Amino acid sequence: MLTFFSQFIKSPIGRHLTLSIVLFSSLITLVTTAYQLVNDYQGDVQRIDRVFSNLEKANLDVLAASVWVIDERLINTQLNGLIQLPDINYISIKDDSGQSWSSGTQKSEQSLDRIFPLVYKSPIENINVGMLEVQVDMDAIYQRLYNKAILILLSNGIKTFLVAGFILFLVWYNIAKHLDKLSNYCKRINLDAEYEPLQFDRKEKADEFKQVADAINSMQNQLRNSFGALKNSKAELQTALEDRERLLKLERSYKEELARQVKERTQELEQSLAALKRAQQVLVEQEKMAALGGLVSGVAHEINTPIGICLTAASAQLSHIDELIELIHSEQATLDEINAILDEYQQSCELIVRNITKASSLIQKFKTVAIDRSQEEHQCFNLNEQLNEIFESSLLMHPNLEVKASILVEPKLNIKTNISLLNQMVSNILSNAFTHAFQTREGALVQDNLIQIDAGIDEGFVHVSIQNNGIKIPPEVAEHMFEPFFTTSRSKGGTGLGLSAAFNTATLLNGTMSYQADSSLGGAQFNIRFPFVQCDSIQISQY
Repeated sequence: MLTFFSQFIKSPIGRHLTLSIVLFSSLITLVTTAYQLVNDYQGDVQRIDRVFSNLEKANLDVLAASVWVIDERLINTQLNGLIQLPDINYISIKDDSGQSWSSGTQKSEQSLDRIFPLVYKSPIENINVGMLEVQVDMDAIYQRLYNKAILILLSNGIKTFLVAGFILFLVWYNIAKHLDKLSNYCKRINLDAEYEPLQFDRKEKADEFKQVADAINSMQNQLRNSFGALKNSKAELQTALEDRERLLKLERSYKEELARQVKERTQELEQSLAALKRAQQVLVEQEKMAALGGLVSGVAHEINTPIGICLTAASAQLSHIDELIELIHSEQATLDEINAILDEYQQSCELIVRNITKASSLIQKFKTVAIDRSQEEHQCFNLNEQLNEIFESSLLMHPNLEVKASILVEPKLNIKTNISLLNQMVSNILSNAFTHAFQTREGALVQDNLIQIDAGIDEGFVHVSIQNNGIKIPPEVAEHMFEPFFTTSRSKGGTGLGLSAAFNTATLLNGTMSYQADSSLGGAQFNIRFPFVQCDSIQISQY
């Protein structure tokens, strides 16, 4: 019996269900009790209102007449009669002269007061003779409501707990004890022990527990079959593991042989790579010498004209000096003749100065391109002026080609970076355009060959865009043009290191270089991007 009650009380499902029923039933009880108490309270208030209404209709005129004649015996008799009405605990009359009569005990709390005027109706007029105060004791009403609430809650509570206890018993008897047996059965399942089917201690019924028992028995049979197959698989796996060990030993021997061969091939590749790097260095030096040769040729062509003019002017000056000397020693010399010779001499001097200045400027631009300053420190310079100098210096290498430049840069934009690397990068891009984009357009009008250079600052980076209106780069060439030694003009002496060197130079500036096929001018466009360092004063090293 004790075990029965212990299992009965400890059933979690039963306790949970019982608690839910008790809570829900308590909630319903509270709601219905509150509703009933409110109705009772409203009924009591309405009953009190009816008492006041009856008192006002039946007694006020009589009381007013008694007060008018000041019949104290009649007044006290009427007050003693009114105090006997239900729930009235105090009643008093005050006339207009200040005299008062009362009956009962007046309360200051838990009461309902009502004041009625006493009007004596004479044949001529209505005269106000005083007032009647009636007080109703609400404690009696509240006490009745409280007692009724206790009775309702107690009766409903006993009923709820009895119903909940009966439901708890039903749950345990019909569900919980079978679930407990199912739980203990599952804990005792041992696939190595003898098979024992699950059976519940009850009459055979075709319900959910019958379905659960059949499903568990079927599952146990399947598990036992699978367990037997698993034992067989374990034996086969042991055999497979032994075979795997043999294969692993064979694989290790293969790996050792492969590692030896890879090591030998790696040594051969390293040797080939070293030879390739040496060849690359030789080709780079050759390209530098070829570029320098073209630059020197262009510079020589450009400098030859001002130097020739200077030589011609100097020779003319010598002849003018001889004429002047001869004229000075002559007795027929006139001032006009001397001034004419001096004017010619002055013109020759001005011509010499202009051409010497032009030659000096060309030499300075040549030095800007030719000198290797890749290891120099970053310098401050004006970007607009530097891009103009790079274009003019690059144009010297192609004296037979006429190209117009449009350089759109803020005139006062000063930046700080490696000026030599910037020169090399922009010069290589311009040289590539002169060599390939305009290769079939030499001798064209100036406005036909156009280079446009745009530069500005965006999000802390310098952005330089170089585009032309020449021949477009084919897609199959654009795919490989930044690769070292890739060129479409190897038969003409090209090495394929120009754009590759420009790409690497952009990397050395901690920036990037990219190609854009669809430019506004119709030809190729290269975009350069490197960090912006602002400076106010220009400090370019002089050579």
